[in-house]
Amino acid sequence: MDSPANRVQRVLIGILVAFLLMTALAISEGLIQILGCEKSICLEPNNYALIFPIISMISGLLLAVMHFSRDKEHEEAVLDGWVSREKEDDMRARLKQEQLEASGDSMGSGWSEMEKKHLETGLKEEE
Repeated sequence: MDSPANRVQRVLIGILVAFLLMTALAISEGLIQILGCEKSICLEPNNYALIFPIISMISGLLLAVMHFSRDKEHEEAVLDGWVSREKEDDMRARLKQEQLEASGDSMGSGWSEMEKKHLETGLKEEE
């Protein structure tokens, strides 16, 4: 199974391609001016159209960070706090192990064993 980071990378690729296409369309329609006005082709620039290249840059940056942190150890990459790079099977095994360690059942049984030993030693001393 894929890790959540691989799924997020596929989503970011889709967002990046879509917003790059929208940026190209905005440039071709004249909503975003790169070099300046030429004769009668100049439309009034729309500042709202700048959101397309901004989102493209952000998603490209996130995609690059996730791609280049692929070979790092678990919990050492920048985005590991938000998106896990562990495979789903490994993550399930780790979480089950943590759950068993944190469960009160093992602590309760350990406490009862200690109390049982204490009572046994107390009974031996009384005899």
